[in-house]
Amino acid sequence: MKSNLLMALLLLSVSSVYAGDAENGEQLYKEVALERTIRGEQYTDANCETCHESAFYQREDRKVTSYSKLESMVEGCNTNLDVGWFPEDVSDVAKYLNREYYKFK
Repeated sequence: MKSNLLMALLLLSVSSVYAGDAENGEQLYKEVALERTIRGEQYTDANCETCHESAFYQREDRKVTSYSKLESMVEGCNTNLDVGWFPEDVSDVAKYLNREYYKFK
């Protein structure tokens, strides 16, 4: 227990040092954004594609017409199928789907 707490404090103190430098802060931001994009893709592959093929996202008659509707649909699947994603996971999946298929601004 003490070692976990010590490790957490160590990580927090190191990340604080990097965030204090603008260049390192920007690099850290980009790394986190990349990790979240990868996580969004992994969650989509593991959960969404069991019901939806990639053609599903590219249909002409799709019901999703805005980014907010996309997030709502992803949250709907999360809730109705009891996937167990946290809000940031839903956001990561919606961002991934938007980047790859929907292209909403």
